[in-house]
Amino acid sequence: MNNITSFARQVYAATKKIPRGRVATYLTIANYIGYKGAARAVGNALNKNPFAPSVPCHRVVKSSGEIGGFAFGLSEKIKRLKGEGVEVAKGKVVDFKRKLYLFK
Repeated sequence: MNNITSFARQVYAATKKIPRGRVATYLTIANYIGYKGAARAVGNALNKNPFAPSVPCHRVVKSSGEIGGFAFGLSEKIKRLKGEGVEVAKGKVVDFKRKLYLFK
């Protein structure tokens, strides 16, 4: 685990802050950790997340509210989100703006 980059560690630390039952976007995380616009890099780091589920990468979605990718498959991501009270329909978070976690 020594080969985890500083960037990835920052992504994982931010992701751990997302409360159960809420979601954040790849872009929001990128901006929060000071890498404006690096949404794709956040997604790449989360795809390699060795700390799941303690780093809850299933809570990170696209800026459109679409589910996005998940290393364990989309059905597993949806199952985990629904288990936390996040409703998903047609590949999107229902009531996305209300479920969106904005880092403070």
